[in-house]
Amino acid sequence: MPTIVNPYLIFDGNCKEAMQFYKDCFGGELTVQTVAESPMASQMPPQLQQAVMHSQLISGSIVIMASDMNREKLNDGNGSQLCVQCSSEEEIKHFFNHLQQAGKITEPLEVMFWGGYYGSLIDKYGKYWLFNYEAPKQA
Repeated sequence: MPTIVNPYLIFDGNCKEAMQFYKDCFGGELTVQTVAESPMASQMPPQLQQAVMHSQLISGSIVIMASDMNREKLNDGNGSQLCVQCSSEEEIKHFFNHLQQAGKITEPLEVMFWGGYYGSLIDKYGKYWLFNYEAPKQA
């Protein structure tokens, strides 16, 4: 198996909702384990029992993991962005149009100086996304 890096997103109590939204956008298989369903349930306070301990969305080569569990106060920011390299113009439009719902487009989809079809947005959960599609070069 090749070495890969995939995002592990942290949410503030709305992980399950966010991951279902991402499943609606990307398709694939979603698994969600709450604190109550985990071996740690008896060690956690009642108010955390429905929090997501771990979730994973797999759709082809897209793998997104996420949780509501964080040891520190959550501070979302623009220091990390999720870049999706798309395989077609249809795919980039599909993903972009779904993720922009209730979010904010920071750069609309358009052909850029490097020849790629590119756009960026902040989704309704405050996560920053970049999308790029580069058509295969003609020989």
